[in-house]
Amino acid sequence: MGRGSQSFYGFKQQHGLGLMEVLMALFLFSSAALGYAVLQSQAMSNMNRSMMRLQGLMILSESSERIRANSQLQDFSVYQEHFNATGRIATMDCLHSNGCSAEQVAQNDVANLKQQAISQGFRLGMIDCPIVKGSSQSKCLVVAWRETIVGSQGSVNNEEGHEPGDLTRCLKADGSYVNQADCVFVEIN
Repeated sequence: MGRGSQSFYGFKQQHGLGLMEVLMALFLFSSAALGYAVLQSQAMSNMNRSMMRLQGLMILSESSERIRANSQLQDFSVYQEHFNATGRIATMDCLHSNGCSAEQVAQNDVANLKQQAISQGFRLGMIDCPIVKGSSQSKCLVVAWRETIVGSQGSVNNEEGHEPGDLTRCLKADGSYVNQADCVFVEIN
């Protein structure tokens, strides 16, 4: 074995890595890194969706508690009228006056709730629930975000001047969620 160019079995010894091995290693590493980045992106998207849903549920919870606290008001259509009104809703000072009627409390509640929802990037509204239970029509309080608008497919109210079918509505006529809708709702009895 006088020369260093042959190994024990008569094959030439390899000194270092070839170009193909380096390129293959780079390809495998970049594929793994790209896969990890895609998974991270999906995880962040799902986390963002969950956070929006949680914030929407908190707004719904506060809204439904305010409606229930106004026990003198028996007809939720007053709330529905104010929730679905366009423009800014005027508030009244109930503390420094002779008090407010149940309708005025409802108007103040809706003004404050809508302002809170808008400041967080949500739309808040009340619709007739798609499914009629018994002899009465329940009301559904809806919080929507992104391209989803408050309402159910087939409802006639056109929110914010959008064309019908322009954006996604929240609920189907059978009471189920519309695919890809970004919204949460609660039934108010």
